[in-house]
Amino acid sequence: MKAPGILDGVTLAVIISLGAALASLLLGGLLVYGVLFELLMYAATLVYLLYLLRRSQARIGRVVVIAGWAVMSLGCWFFDVALLQQVLIQAGTIWLVRSLYFHGSLFSALLDFGLVSAGLAAATWALVNTGSLAAALWSFFLLQSLFCWLPQLARKHSGEDSADDRHQSSFQSAHRVAVDAVRKLSQP
Repeated sequence: MKAPGILDGVTLAVIISLGAALASLLLGGLLVYGVLFELLMYAATLVYLLYLLRRSQARIGRVVVIAGWAVMSLGCWFFDVALLQQVLIQAGTIWLVRSLYFHGSLFSALLDFGLVSAGLAAATWALVNTGSLAAALWSFFLLQSLFCWLPQLARKHSGEDSADDRHQSSFQSAHRVAVDAVRKLSQP
């Protein structure tokens, strides 16, 4: 998959905020504001997690991530967890998924934690000053689009190469030997 880019993140921020604005207009009279806020927060987080998993090169754990998020969100919903705690849980889930799927070092993950924290601060500022959930989501996800610029420091292998690198290397050398053998057999 193609790695996430700044343009993808900004586009996703626009889609999420416009979707939230449209849903607020359509459902604003039918649902209590707190319930609407929770539903839109869950929807925005789900869309963002699906985007991250789609852009990740790792194939393992995708179903577990979505299932874990769903169980956690339903638990928050049914046990009537405070709204602030739900926001922190959803933001923490985004940070955890990005840290596990995109960052190779603790330093990168800590920088990402700072980015999520700055996004929460920007969303809080936008919500307090405008009263608009769409503006808050726009502010949060706009800052999250910057995560593609965080330094991607690879894990350092101490001593010897890892088993995967040795396996890949032995496969490459065996492949070259086989190609050379086929070439020699096919020549007159």
